Amino acid sequence: MIRGLYSAASGMLSTIHAQEIITNNIANVNTPGFKRDIPVYESFSNILQRQINRDTRQTRVQSTFIDLSEGKLTFTGNTFDFALEGKGFFALSTPQGIAYTRSGNFSLDRQGRLVTPKGFILLGENGPITISVNNISKLKFNKKGEVIIDGKVVDQIRVDVVRRSSLYKEGENLFRISQPVGVNRANNISVKVGYLETSNVDIISEMVSLINNFRMYEANQRLIQLQDSTLDKACNETGRITR
Repeated sequence: MIRGLYSAASGMLSTIHAQEIITNNIANVNTPGFKRDIPVYESFSNILQRQINRDTRQTRVQSTFIDLSEGKLTFTGNTFDFALEGKGFFALSTPQGIAYTRSGNFSLDRQGRLVTPKGFILLGENGPITISVNNISKLKFNKKGEVIIDGKVVDQIRVDVVRRSSLYKEGENLFRISQPVGVNRANNISVKVGYLETSNVDIISEMVSLINNFRMYEANQRLIQLQDSTLDKACNETGRITR
């Protein structure tokens, strides 16, 4: 009976974790380049193995799957807005090292570097992409991501293809890699200038998931109440001597 309480309680904790993941997706529905997370519950075989090993934990969110499908492209007309068509990520220089993002809303800082809204520097093939104020009127970008000033290619936006298994989210719409292997320069990719990739979150499906997840929480809650009532009767009424 106590194991039943543990099982239902672990189910409630798992749904709370999943609820946090889903609500984070909903909160980022308007974040450019955001990739939604999908909570993955543990397989039955793993649960059974823990049962054999007398592990009372029954249910949990085993991992989070990152959905890397492309979002829709929206036209902004801004010179420093970029969207990627195909697999790949913009490479950024951060205080903690290189990070990756699909969000292409950049601007120029005081040093003439292309940076994200958080100040992370966009990298080119020759290092940070730096543009002099005097050259802005002569500046162009093509679909290869090449930086062209006065008709001359001076750099190219760095786009890396990263192995999915090594990617993890850090926050601030950034990705990092857990191991340096599986990172290559993108070949077949198109950079859309003046466009942004929207979030790939479908608000309707996320709301449905939110409701279903809450129902799972309520079901586990009712199980706890039922088992608590049964335990109460077993402890306080069974064996009672009536006169």
